[in-house]
Amino acid sequence: MKISCGRTLNRFIRTLSTFARHPGLSIAAASRDAAEAAAIYRLLQNPKLTEENVMEGYRNETIRCMQATGESVFLCVQDTTEVNYTHLKHTPDLGNCRAPKSKGLFVHSGLVLTTSGLSLGLLHQKIWSRDPELKGQRKVNRPYEEKESYKWTETAKASKESLPSSIRLVHMGDREADFFEFFHHLEKDEQSYVVRAVQNRITEEDGRFLFDEIRQRPVAGHLAVSIPRDTRKGVPARETTLAVRYLTDTVRVPTHLQQKRAGFAPLSCTLIHVIEVTPLPDQSPIEWFLVTNLPVTSLEDASEKVAWYVKRWRIERFHYVLKSGCEVEKLQERQADRLRKLLLWYSIIALQLQHLTELARQQPEAPCTLVMEDEEWRVLYRIANKTNTVPDQPPSLREVIFALAKLGGFLGRKSDGDPGVKVIWRGLQAFRTVFENYRFLL
Repeated sequence: MKISCGRTLNRFIRTLSTFARHPGLSIAAASRDAAEAAAIYRLLQNPKLTEENVMEGYRNETIRCMQATGESVFLCVQDTTEVNYTHLKHTPDLGNCRAPKSKGLFVHSGLVLTTSGLSLGLLHQKIWSRDPELKGQRKVNRPYEEKESYKWTETAKASKESLPSSIRLVHMGDREADFFEFFHHLEKDEQSYVVRAVQNRITEEDGRFLFDEIRQRPVAGHLAVSIPRDTRKGVPARETTLAVRYLTDTVRVPTHLQQKRAGFAPLSCTLIHVIEVTPLPDQSPIEWFLVTNLPVTSLEDASEKVAWYVKRWRIERFHYVLKSGCEVEKLQERQADRLRKLLLWYSIIALQLQHLTELARQQPEAPCTLVMEDEEWRVLYRIANKTNTVPDQPPSLREVIFALAKLGGFLGRKSDGDPGVKVIWRGLQAFRTVFENYRFLL
C-alpha cells in the first residue's frame, strides 16, 4: 500500500484480517477486545490512510499481478452497484438510492481480468452518494464531467494512468455504458472497448439503422459459449451455441451532441450480433449487440470479442461477494466517510477470495503454495485428513480449496460440482480460528 508509516501499514493488514474473519459484524463485535476496536477506529480516522492512498497502493499491486502473468492484453470490466444503508437513520450524507425512500452509497469499480477470466484486482473504484439537490434537474443541461455517467470515463482515465506502455486494456461494460461521450473519450485517449449496445445508431453515409442492417446479414459462423446461471430469472448455467454476425461502419453523432458543438466526430466502430440458436423452453433466446473499436475482420475476431464479453459477469460476482459474503450492507457506522473507507477495504478482501476461487478452477493442479505458507497447508492437511502424517510435497490447489470448503459445510458429493465462494469463505474463517489457536499453543 502507498502508506509510508510501517506501523500504520501493519495495523491496516491486521484490520483486514479481522474483517475477513468476521464479515458483517460491527467493529466492536469483530474485534478481539476493546483495545483492538479502539485501534481500528483510530485507523479509520488516520489522515495518512485516505481512500486515495489505499486505492493507489492496491492499484500498484494489481499492476504487479498483471505483469506477473506475462500477458499484454487485459479486460477492465466496469460496473456499478448500490449499497443500501436505509437502516442507518442517523448517518448523514447518504444519498437517495433507486428504490423510493431508500438511502445509501453507489460503488463503481474497474475490475481487471485476464482474457481467460481470472480476476486480478481493481484499477479504480469510485464511491459516492447522490446529491438530493440535483434530483429532478435535467441532466442534458449539465456538463458531461458533472454527470453521474462520467464515472465510466473517469475510471478509464484513472486505469490507464499508472499502466506501463506494454499493457493494453480493453474496457468492458453492459448497456449502461453504451453512450457516445464515453466512446468519444476512449477514442481520444487511444483506448479500446467492447460494450453491449442498446442504442440503434444511424450510419453516417446513408442513414441506415445498424440493428436492422446487421440482422439482414448472413450468419458468419457459430460459437459455443458457457452461460453462467441467472439467479434473478431462475435460469441455470448452461452450454449454448450462438449465431454470429458482424459489420463495420461509421455512425452519426447524436443530435443532442451536435447541438452542443463540443468537437464530437462520427464514430467508426464494429457491431457484433449474436443470437442463441436453440434457446431453453419458455425462455427468450440470448441476443446481444456488442459495439467495439477493435478490428474485426473475421469470425475468429468476432468470436474473441464475444468470449471476452461473456466474462463480464465476474464483476457481478464481485458485487455478490462484497454484499453477501462481506455483508457490507450490515455495517453500523454513523459517518459516511467511514463507510466509504470500509467499502474499499472490504472490496480488497472480496477480491482476494474471488481470485482464490477462480485460480483453483483455472489451475487446479498448481501447488497450494501459490496461496498458502508451508505452515498453513500442513495444519490444514492434518485437519482435513485427521492425521499427524504430512506429505513432503504440498497438495494441489484444488485439494486445498476442497478441504477449506468442507470446513465451511461443503459435502463434496459428485453432484455438488465445485465449491462456491460463500462456502470457501466460511471454511477460511473456521481455518483461521483453528490456525491462530494452533500457533498460540506452540
